[in-house]
Amino acid sequence: MRRLIDVTFGRVVRCFVAGVLALLPLVITVAVVSWVGGFVSRFLGPNTPIGQGLRKLGLPFAANDTAAYAAGAALVLVAIFFVGALTQAGAKNLIQRLFDLLLQRIPLIGSVYGTSKQLVGLVDQKGDADLKGMSAVFWFFGGEKGAGVLALLVSPERFHIEGRDYHILIVPTAPVPVGGGLLFVPADAVRPANVSVEALMSMYVSMGVSAPQFLARPS
Repeated sequence: MRRLIDVTFGRVVRCFVAGVLALLPLVITVAVVSWVGGFVSRFLGPNTPIGQGLRKLGLPFAANDTAAYAAGAALVLVAIFFVGALTQAGAKNLIQRLFDLLLQRIPLIGSVYGTSKQLVGLVDQKGDADLKGMSAVFWFFGGEKGAGVLALLVSPERFHIEGRDYHILIVPTAPVPVGGGLLFVPADAVRPANVSVEALMSMYVSMGVSAPQFLARPS
């Protein structure tokens, strides 16, 4: 009787674990999407300064606050589409020069705008070379038997600081790798990980569960 109970309990546990593993990708996806939605809501929600601006923009076209917010958001989306259409039609350089003329000469705002422009350039079609320069690496610290951190090498470029060469690394956070830290790490402590950037993201999102797919294990 006890053996039957143990067998039944073992089957129940295995079924439960199998169910958890089957649903885990969906749960992680929902968690990531929810986090991104919450992040966007904190900046664009109806009660934020931007949301209030959208509401005021839509008030001439709607009677209540909710409809005004929706109308304002729709107007902004239409404006973005219009700018995109002009860009596709060949007016990109003209629009860019206009923004540069208006913003780059303003103290502080010009610096923020310049940095933002560089970041956006990474995802532009002409920024492919910059993206290809990024790679997954290991950062080892604490001696020969120390810890290793899987990180993203921004570029092969080195920076000479205090008599030593450094690389710039981005260490993502798990399981939402859109956050993390930017670190200057001694170049001699950085080693190629021999995996793709997509594999690096997969390992962080899965909290290491997918690591056996990309990293060698002891024979």
